[in-house]
Amino acid sequence: MSFKKIRKALFDNTGIYIGKRPKYKGRADFSIDGFHYGLSFPTANYAPWLGDAAFMNIYTQIKNNTLVDIYRCYELWQLVQQANSLNPAAAILEVGVWRGGTAGIMAQQLSNLNSKATLYLADTFTGVAKAGANDSFYTGGEHSDTSQHIVEELLKNKSKYPHYAILKGIFPEDTENKIPVTEVFGLCHIDVDVYDSARDILEWIWNRLIPGGLVVFDDYGFHSCTGVTKLVEEYRNHADRQIIHNLNGHAVMIKIK
Repeated sequence: MSFKKIRKALFDNTGIYIGKRPKYKGRADFSIDGFHYGLSFPTANYAPWLGDAAFMNIYTQIKNNTLVDIYRCYELWQLVQQANSLNPAAAILEVGVWRGGTAGIMAQQLSNLNSKATLYLADTFTGVAKAGANDSFYTGGEHSDTSQHIVEELLKNKSKYPHYAILKGIFPEDTENKIPVTEVFGLCHIDVDVYDSARDILEWIWNRLIPGGLVVFDDYGFHSCTGVTKLVEEYRNHADRQIIHNLNGHAVMIKIK
């Protein structure tokens, strides 16, 4: 038995967590571009996803198609329901689909809610786009190990939600014309890793969000995505929104005006 399995067996039921500290240039606590990073492990242990059979069922089917952990997946699951309660007809936009895992999570929740709202899924399917001077790690083209076919197969065979549209290309420049100008949105999930792309999506979606609408930045809490952290912080004091930093790594931006 490996050391990792022995450690897991010994500590799983004790409430003790042994985690690997993040390191950058040999340091466990470090700063990049003025943002500070270190071990961030909350001690709370409420885990509602474990009692949510519908979520666990779809999560086990899609988990190999996403780099998003169960905590952030469950937050998306809940936020789809909350956005739907504000306006059941409001669409959802995800930019940065990769292999379709989080798309499958959101599609299944929409199906459970008997929704007919359109789930727009935008991706280049050729990797990260628009990496630039504000990004410390990404240079462009990462996460290209995917295809539109992979995403469509997952949605067809797992969530089976029919009301989706795949937008292939850089969003919004290449594919915004495929969205009706009258469409409004309740939720936008931005998972693009870099500053310029996240900024352009945010600026496009904001006036199309309903009051109470949500923008989720998947990459906010990770030291490899400092550009996204920088972008969110630039909007911290805007009076038309509230921003929540969730220790799972998300930043959630809520439209209040």
